[in-house]
Amino acid sequence: MIRQPLFVVGIALLFSSALPAGERFDVVLKNGRIVDGTGAPWHAADVAIRGGKIAAIGRWNGADAAKIIDVGGLIVAPGFIDMMGQTATPFLTDPSAANNLITQGVTTINAGEGASAAPLGREEGTKAGWSTFREYFD
Repeated sequence: MIRQPLFVVGIALLFSSALPAGERFDVVLKNGRIVDGTGAPWHAADVAIRGGKIAAIGRWNGADAAKIIDVGGLIVAPGFIDMMGQTATPFLTDPSAANNLITQGVTTINAGEGASAAPLGREEGTKAGWSTFREYFD
């Protein structure tokens, strides 16, 4: 089994000392090392997820969950921003082009730092399939 050094989840919505008893969650990540991005040292906690979003962070007290994943020894972080992304255009034709970013915990990319995907001139636009930003985003 390959263990990834990181488990990335979205931004926290609710912090608590114990996951609320009686509530149902989709997933509980148990025994993680929480790195919250504030610069504070990591702390041990569990993360409860419902509807694709973090519902609570705390200690699991037997709260009901459809799936429980033991992430002991792994870092649980809200995601990382790639501030030097050159472009997101390759993702349009090959979604696997993002695998290197996703497996490192990058959830946001600041694209266009070196060049821009739009606007494009007539020849480039014909080749790419768009000319304006509206066409690119569509």
